[in-house]
Amino acid sequence: MEHEPPVPEASAPLNSWRSRLDYALLGMVATGSALAISELVAGLFLSAPSLVRTIGQRIIDITPAPVEDWAISTFGTNDKLVLIIGIVLVSLAIGAFLGLLARDRPAPAAAGFVLFGVVGFVVGLTDPLAGSTLTLVAAVAAAASGVGVLLGLRSLLRRSPSPAGAGTPGSRRMFLTASAAGVAVAVGEVILGRYFANRNQTAVAGREQVTLPSASQPAPATTTMTTEPTESVADTAGVTASEAADQVETTTTAVSTEASSEPAVEGVADPTPAQVAPIEGVSELVTPNDEFYRIDTALSVPRVDIETWTLSFTGLVDTPFSITYDELLAMPMVERYVTLCCVSNRVGGGLIGNAKWLGVPLRELVERAGVRPEGTQLIGRSVDEFTVGFPTAAVFDGREALVAVGMNGEPLPLDHGFPARLVVSGLYGYVSATKWLAEVEFAGWDDFDAYWIPRGWAKEAPIKTQSRIDTPQPGSITAGTNVIAGVAWAQNRGVEKVEVRVGDGPWVEAVLPEELSIDTWRQWYVEHDFAPGAHQISVRATDATGVTQTAEIQEARPDGATGYHTIRVNAA
Repeated sequence: MEHEPPVPEASAPLNSWRSRLDYALLGMVATGSALAISELVAGLFLSAPSLVRTIGQRIIDITPAPVEDWAISTFGTNDKLVLIIGIVLVSLAIGAFLGLLARDRPAPAAAGFVLFGVVGFVVGLTDPLAGSTLTLVAAVAAAASGVGVLLGLRSLLRRSPSPAGAGTPGSRRMFLTASAAGVAVAVGEVILGRYFANRNQTAVAGREQVTLPSASQPAPATTTMTTEPTESVADTAGVTASEAADQVETTTTAVSTEASSEPAVEGVADPTPAQVAPIEGVSELVTPNDEFYRIDTALSVPRVDIETWTLSFTGLVDTPFSITYDELLAMPMVERYVTLCCVSNRVGGGLIGNAKWLGVPLRELVERAGVRPEGTQLIGRSVDEFTVGFPTAAVFDGREALVAVGMNGEPLPLDHGFPARLVVSGLYGYVSATKWLAEVEFAGWDDFDAYWIPRGWAKEAPIKTQSRIDTPQPGSITAGTNVIAGVAWAQNRGVEKVEVRVGDGPWVEAVLPEELSIDTWRQWYVEHDFAPGAHQISVRATDATGVTQTAEIQEARPDGATGYHTIRVNAA
């Protein structure tokens, strides 16, 4: 009985574009499989790191400051998503190269995936929340998956009936089918990984079981103005706000809502006229949690278990101590409205939000620890070891400074610092607003520089007086009377006056609703009769100390952007 000769391995020459695409695809599918299995392991086990996010975290730490500035200014709160996408794309490009290499040199190509696992393991060990054993499991699983898919798909691609021939149509169809299946499995692993990660994180955190205590000092009743013009002003240019108000027949009502520690959120859960912005298009007085900006260095939300979490007060103190979450909740709580702002916020930018915070006054905890005179710097350290630093004097100068546990009537959202964070009025977030707070340490002012200081940002960072035009948006408007409105802020000082200028006209004082507090932004509006044509609109604010924001244009680095927010519109 005759036996058929064995089918030797062969492949199409690499000068064939189809062959190159096949091998590049092979490498990318193998890379996707390696990345996906690490995401699945990270989702199943909270102490296992996501290799993509861990590598991304290290990239953030070593990225030059100008690149970080560009990323935040360009992508804003989407900067982390863009970084993750970039890491995946670069990984796939490297995978394509390994796939091409695998045609004739499979061993070096496989070694490339082993190297990826080694790098992932070494970098994963730098994650303070990851366990070394599960980091090793994630790295080995990623390397093994990558090598297995690489060699498996390669064997399908190299089947051919002749030593010099190309793969048969049937074998290539099998290769493409297997590749598509590999992509589908990888996508499924990522989806499952994210699902399990979110579910496990929520379960471990215990946030859903938290019942916030009532505030011993509730936030004051909120008031704002509801305006319903019945007759438009022909032109308010050159008149004051009070004169403009006399010219406009309006219904101006100050509506009060009783302060409450109930979960209802002003302007969020149960809107009433007291919380609705006076003009359509202006920012809400209280920013909903899901719209509150997020800027931090954490690619993934740190995994915190309130059963084991503690907040420690250490350093230059007489009585170091630690407090559990339950002990913190048992302390007398206060509610305060405080507007937070990122130092990277460009003039007119959206990296700012106002919320009602529930927490313990930081001063009470600091006094319990007994900070020493030489402890002139307060260092806030998060569970992932991010640090901020600001003068200890800010704890005692009368400003609002809280260890916050609640935001707008609910426990802190996971991505806004649960279980506890620092909220300090009048200081930019990068020096004060530690999320996922784990430690408050005291040191000398010159003894320690927090995370952002060596990266070129100022060590002292009081928030500057600023204002923003929310409506109209730049572009086309209808000629005639239009409302110009927005918000202004000067936390820890308060906004005294807002002025608007159209073109080369005079500065016109805007109408201001009653101030919620000196620690929050303030809404404003003014009407103007726009003639057909192009117009430039500028705004400036004056704080309660009498200082008007500067017209000098300065970039965000090193201590906050300055200049008038100016837009251009075309009245048709």
